[in-house]
Amino acid sequence: MSDFIVYAEKKAFDEITFNGSYPNLKSIFTNHSTIFLNLTKDEVKEDILSEGEIFFYLHAYPGANIPEAYPAQFRNVYADFSTLVFTPRSIYFLNIPKHDADSLQQQYGIIVQSSNDISDNILRGGAHRELNKDMILNVGTGSGWKSLFDFTLPPSNSLVITDDWLFKNEEMGNIIGETNIVNFIDAILPIGLLTDFHILIITDDQDRTQLRCEKLVADLSSRIKVLREYPIVFELVFADTIHKRKAILNYISVTCDKGFAMFRLSDNITIRDDNDFRYERVFNRIEKEEGDTVFYSDTLLLHKIKDKCISVKQYITNRHQEPNRRILGDCNSDKSLKNRLINDV
Repeated sequence: MSDFIVYAEKKAFDEITFNGSYPNLKSIFTNHSTIFLNLTKDEVKEDILSEGEIFFYLHAYPGANIPEAYPAQFRNVYADFSTLVFTPRSIYFLNIPKHDADSLQQQYGIIVQSSNDISDNILRGGAHRELNKDMILNVGTGSGWKSLFDFTLPPSNSLVITDDWLFKNEEMGNIIGETNIVNFIDAILPIGLLTDFHILIITDDQDRTQLRCEKLVADLSSRIKVLREYPIVFELVFADTIHKRKAILNYISVTCDKGFAMFRLSDNITIRDDNDFRYERVFNRIEKEEGDTVFYSDTLLLHKIKDKCISVKQYITNRHQEPNRRILGDCNSDKSLKNRLINDV
């Protein structure tokens, strides 16, 4: 599904679309979303027939999708908040106190807003840095990758990284991208979760043998899984991948023009080559004159990655693992992937 999925209590829907001032969310609702309400079909129909808020919403914004009834999803969530993780790219507006909503975000990596306390900027924001060769990043609260993420990130529980040259170059006999990607992941992982965090990397194997690929994945997995106390599901697909070098999380994407092997291994703070860093939340661009939203672009890329991974899986099933046709790590026994973002598109 290409639309952004919103689950909203009627109270929050009314507040965002009519009662309050939420220009960003209102634009996202009307131009980019399918909205599911905690109402029955009869209640939605009655609101429209009686010229209630939904009726006026549809007349005020004729291009908007008709809000749909989906009370079962709300019953499931209120009964068991852990079910939030099954909708990793959606947002929830629930009738709960703000401190409970904040707690759920931290626990499950999904954006949850209280109907009584709504942030209009939760899906907007970005940062851009031009990084020159030999620049040293050792300021603020962190160094290297952590200095590039010296701001508050939205909730997350999943990550997909595509970078065809991630493991190409070596320094002092070590793969530059290996340490860089561990440090990158350390910079963006939530401090704590009550669920597992899913990581998928898709990259070129650079003509390495099966044994070397297996060792690389084992080394990466062991280094990544000790970064946090919660479980981490790590999968790596070696394939002829997409040239665009990008990391996609639940509500943000990060683009590096020359890839994520950013820093020299000698100190992990010195830029290896001219590069750039661009971070954007999924609706940093929402107006028509701004072009495609980040959510739309990321959805297209996730579809392409998913198709590539399915193709590799089918090849392995019919034959065996070969160069740039390998799936390793914590994948399912049939070589299908567990990653939430991939399975959400």
